Amino acid sequence: MKRMKTFFKYFLAFLALYVIVDVGSYMSIKSTYIPKDYEVEIENPEVTVSEFKATTLNGYINGKIKNTTDAVITGKALKFDYYSKNDVLMGSKYFKVDNFLIGETLDFESKFNYDNVDHVKISIVDSLETIDSKEFELDDFSKDKINWFVLLGALIVVFG
Repeated sequence: MKRMKTFFKYFLAFLALYVIVDVGSYMSIKSTYIPKDYEVEIENPEVTVSEFKATTLNGYINGKIKNTTDAVITGKALKFDYYSKNDVLMGSKYFKVDNFLIGETLDFESKFNYDNVDHVKISIVDSLETIDSKEFELDDFSKDKINWFVLLGALIVVFG
């Protein structure tokens, strides 16, 4: 019984340490993201950005798009052009807007891995055929297999 109490104390100490390290890591990483400037170059549909933050290596932008036009929007995409401090285009990302009903509102999020992004310009692209389908898949981190390999490798190192 005494061993069980000792084990339980060590387990609680480990659990407390894990929570402290996890929360501290999250807060320190989140604090490195700095708000950046953005420019919306379209009026219809209405685009509102709720958050645009970046570090020196990556960042994210999210917000809402509302169809304020008189027709259903099909076959278009929001285009995010990421620029450096010297107005050098670092790269572009896309958010597909297809079968977008009148008055409908969609949430969007785009994550990027470009160095030293200073601002973004948001526009709309009229034709999806000119955009490679891989451009849309890059923002889908659920398809990211590298994280699982890193986790598996860490488990092999720890328990191997």
